[in-house]
Amino acid sequence: MPRGRFSLRATLVLFSGVLMGAMLILAGCATEGESDEMSAPAADGAAIVEYVGATDYQNEWQHLPGVEPLYTGGDPHGALLSTYFNAIALQAIEDKSGSIPEGGMVVKENYMPDGTLAAITIMYKAAGYENPQANGWFFLKYAPDGVIEAEGQVPGCTECHSDVQDNDFLFTADVK
Repeated sequence: MPRGRFSLRATLVLFSGVLMGAMLILAGCATEGESDEMSAPAADGAAIVEYVGATDYQNEWQHLPGVEPLYTGGDPHGALLSTYFNAIALQAIEDKSGSIPEGGMVVKENYMPDGTLAAITIMYKAAGYENPQANGWFFLKYAPDGVIEAEGQVPGCTECHSDVQDNDFLFTADVK
């Protein structure tokens, strides 16, 4: 085989290998920035219910350090509560950043005295969502079967949580 022809073939093979390698690297980079979690939902009750139902928040998200997974609650949430923070919310709390940034989510399981799950309530800072009365929080309450009972700028949630507006409307953790 003539030398020039071998060089062309070798160059093509090498180029193909480099091109395939670059494609694999780019494909890896496309998913590298994403976590194992699904991408954040919009400020929409049904989208959030679907998101929470598809995550393994009970195993992958965190309770506050020093707080029992199931603790005594009260009105309006329930006799027993279990609260989970996604990584964004927990980091803001640990850093005492002053507020939870967009993407932060708090999921609270609300139980009756006999341990039966009564409802799931969520506070979520959705990207682009505006709720100036509650520092951007989207509130959501839904039944264990997924039926949404309240969502968005819920007056009762906003009024109650305004008691702790200096703590970014959170009762469960200090962000300052």
